[in-house]
Amino acid sequence: MVHMASTVRRTLGALLLGAVALTGCTTSPPEGGGTDPSATIGVDARAQALWAHRTAYVGDNSKVIALVGDAGFGPAGSFTLSLWTTSKPYAVTVALTDPAKPFGTTDFRAPATLLLGTVTNLDAVHVTAAGQTYSLTAQEASEALGHDVKTLGTDRAALDRYLRSLED
Repeated sequence: MVHMASTVRRTLGALLLGAVALTGCTTSPPEGGGTDPSATIGVDARAQALWAHRTAYVGDNSKVIALVGDAGFGPAGSFTLSLWTTSKPYAVTVALTDPAKPFGTTDFRAPATLLLGTVTNLDAVHVTAAGQTYSLTAQEASEALGHDVKTLGTDRAALDRYLRSLED
């Protein structure tokens, strides 16, 4: 009887753990029916996610994957990544497999800037889909911002200001 009670407790514990794990994996649909996860979270939550995932190296693939989503390139599964980590210039290529809207009408500057700012040694971001490419280098992003893009990953206030400027 003791063995049976122990088995029942383990089974119930496993079911509860599974339910909690699955609950953590669900997401709410974005407002307005879009596919951009950044549209459903506020600026503060987005800044917190970007700040938490920032990394010194493009080779830190788990953090770079998280940052690509945090930056607003789309939900996981709508893109694949290639990380160029063996020699400079270090780069990330985001290959969109299921773009939410036509490539030519999508502005990739903000998510590319966020990615460049939150990965210290990242030199360039390339976005591709259906034979089209958008590229942004850290130097180009810095020139557009009027300051070093890397401050987005070292100064939380600068990151917050940049994200708020995107809301205007």
